[in-house]
Amino acid sequence: MSRYEGHKVQDHQGYLVEELLPNLVDYAGRSNAPAEVVVMAAFLSLATILQSKGLCRETLMKAIDAAALQAGESEWGAH
Repeated sequence: MSRYEGHKVQDHQGYLVEELLPNLVDYAGRSNAPAEVVVMAAFLSLATILQSKGLCRETLMKAIDAAALQAGESEWGAH
């Protein structure tokens, strides 16, 4: 997988909060599915794509753990 030097996850927080998450929640409402199920389906699909692009499972797990630690500092972190 390519390294993305100079790019930060935080650079995309606005898109995630203002577009992606609301779209997932809206879709969940239209399909009468719990939002958590739709978000998990999207996450698993994206994780699969990342793994197919060469991201190893260990790196993915470290990213999840790091994101969980930062969620407490984030304006949109869930507790």
